[in-house]
Amino acid sequence: MRFTSVFLFCLLAVFITCQSVTVEYPKYPATKEGRDLKQFLNGVKTVAFTLEPMNSEIWSHESNRSFVMMVPGKIYESFSKDSYFKILDLKDRPDVLEAKDTSLEGIQKNRKRIGEILSADAVLYVSVKQPESQCYVEAKMDYLALGLAVLRAATAGKDKNRQYSRAAASLVNDPIVKPTGVRKVYIPIEANMIRIDSGEMMKTVISKHSIIYNGVGDVSCPSILPSLSTALDESISEIQRRLSPKVESEDISIFTEDENPEVEALLLEGYEEITGENPNFHRAKISWEKADLKAKGKSWAAKANLATYYFSEGDYQKAIQFYDEAIRLGGPEDDYLKELKELMAPPQIEEEATEEK
Repeated sequence: MRFTSVFLFCLLAVFITCQSVTVEYPKYPATKEGRDLKQFLNGVKTVAFTLEPMNSEIWSHESNRSFVMMVPGKIYESFSKDSYFKILDLKDRPDVLEAKDTSLEGIQKNRKRIGEILSADAVLYVSVKQPESQCYVEAKMDYLALGLAVLRAATAGKDKNRQYSRAAASLVNDPIVKPTGVRKVYIPIEANMIRIDSGEMMKTVISKHSIIYNGVGDVSCPSILPSLSTALDESISEIQRRLSPKVESEDISIFTEDENPEVEALLLEGYEEITGENPNFHRAKISWEKADLKAKGKSWAAKANLATYYFSEGDYQKAIQFYDEAIRLGGPEDDYLKELKELMAPPQIEEEATEEK
């Protein structure tokens, strides 16, 4: 009975002193572009989105005007759902940005105000020009017809001549390659990510054409509005690939033990901030900063927790700084902290690795 009580006490002590939370962090591709993006975005988490005004009146086709109405919401929703960033929409926010300032120059001029009011780290400024489209007919394989032809030939029995004649007749009546309508769409898009602090910009221009097929055998041109929507989705995905890292998650230990009871209370307070009903990593950071201050910079646990906060924010420079400080203090989890540091190491550039071989 006594052994069981001691075991449960030790288990509880371990649970209290070292608990984990799932932390989302940015993952960059192992390419030169990925390395450059990582260096540019260091610390950028909250992004204000704005679209250059689109004048639908100069676009004669009714579907183009419908496309103009579709664009802002589609880009905003896609980035909000799929990107690493927290996206804030500048649309209908005259308190932040007046209509006359919605140019790229206006964003640069007013970026500090945008950052102060919205607590944003950067602005994503997107310009969409009038789409170009052309239609043509292309031979396309009808895999359903091919499957039916094979099935009919198989049911003809063992007589090979009968099989061949049955298959030939089937292909005459329903050929497996059929003329099909195709629409080729090009949407000129330019996207600029502008840092609030420095005004530095990273620009990407989408020059990819989207190919939209009609149903096999239907020679009519695919409908314009659905085709534009598909092309826009593909362009948005390309913008995200170039300007936003992927989101990865990791279960990371949060440390809540210290010899000083006051420091330990602040460490635990920070942990509770990220595990309560309204999790808030920023409030946790404030508690851990207080713990670090109370410990006069001697708490490895406070340093490690602060490193994890900056890791989650994508600020690898500060995260590595705090992990290094925690390791130098000689805590019991040095090996674990070194492993976390490796997650933030610059990826080996694929092109360079190929050249060395």
